[in-house]
Amino acid sequence: MRSRLAGVFVVVSCLASQAAGRVQAQAQAPAPAAAETLPTPLGPNAPFTVACARAVLECGPIVVTKEGPFGPRMQYIDGGVRTLRNNGAHAAGNATSQMLVVLRDNPMVRLLFTMADGLYRIVAKRSAGIKTLADLKGKRVVTPATTSANFFLVAMLRTAGLKESDVTIVSRPATDMAAALVRGEADAISMWEPESQNAVVALGADAIIFQDNKAYRELYSIYSTTDVMQDPRRRVELVEFVRALLVSVEAVRKDPQRYFPLFSKVTGHPVPQIARSWEHHAWPVNHPADLLDKLVDEDVWIAGRQQRAPRSRAELAGYIDTSILAEAHKPRP
Repeated sequence: MRSRLAGVFVVVSCLASQAAGRVQAQAQAPAPAAAETLPTPLGPNAPFTVACARAVLECGPIVVTKEGPFGPRMQYIDGGVRTLRNNGAHAAGNATSQMLVVLRDNPMVRLLFTMADGLYRIVAKRSAGIKTLADLKGKRVVTPATTSANFFLVAMLRTAGLKESDVTIVSRPATDMAAALVRGEADAISMWEPESQNAVVALGADAIIFQDNKAYRELYSIYSTTDVMQDPRRRVELVEFVRALLVSVEAVRKDPQRYFPLFSKVTGHPVPQIARSWEHHAWPVNHPADLLDKLVDEDVWIAGRQQRAPRSRAELAGYIDTSILAEAHKPRP
């Protein structure tokens, strides 16, 4: 992010003084423990069910879809791609990191398309002696383990010639991360929105931001399973859901402020927090040209966490399905 570092370096001026404890609810959980309770499998006559973590702003278009014409035909539950492991949902939204974690237990999961880009940032404290990314060496960084935010930190450290082991990872609940910076329990934060913006606001003029979305951006994607796609009834429902989701994304793109009260109600984030954080999202709704490259890179890291060999490029390519999005773009029969 400056001189010999890749990326963008932004000096953040004081935005406002705000209570440091007003921070976001948890959005993505770390990799599941062996004793994790799985969701109850759906029955054959269950409504079409979509899982998405309620606290995540990237879920916004799914929330809008539930409120729209397709809404009565779908059930929306709190969760993510993990719910697909036990047939607890027919479709789900999550970052690619979580799909790569889940594939070990359910190789039937398929990535249908990327709905949102999370344009992550590292927010650090000047007062901790941090002026460049390289200054993170030996510092404490709060981030949720084995998530896209954790891997963003890893990717950013690489641009400065550092490894994850060069920093100390601090664990805090998502509702306490920005406050941990203020209390002096961490020197930087790597997190999705609106928590990154909460940290910017809480630190004021002491904040310094590092951002390089070429190094990594969250590819927040929509997933289903081969079981769903091979079931004639469920496939039709899945395509209809994606059709409705495409309409919702376009509506959110055109007039996001209109939906902030709804997002606030679902996520628990105040409207001003959502408004300040919204610019750090993009809505591609496609198969990014670098999707497979990013999956290969990220899976090397996930494989280390899971103590397994990384999947090959060809193997990872097999987990991407383009047919559902293609069908959704076609006129109805």
